[in-house]
Amino acid sequence: MEQARLPEWEPDLVDDVITKAETRLEREKTMARRRALQLARERAYHRLAVAIDRPSRPPVGPGQLTLFPEDPTLFDA
Repeated sequence: MEQARLPEWEPDLVDDVITKAETRLEREKTMARRRALQLARERAYHRLAVAIDRPSRPPVGPGQLTLFPEDPTLFDA
């Protein structure tokens, strides 16, 4: 059985959809890179602020709890 020919406008439509999808994918990758960079900056600013605001440490006994942990993370403050 022979395959029916596609209308002449259909291959153009498929090519257009593929081009738009590729463009959208590149735009999303660019936005994701920018967002990752922004999050890294915010993390660095936060760690700097915590380091600046942290009081000097008095000697702490081995069984005593401390208010500030040894290795601060983004959400410790």
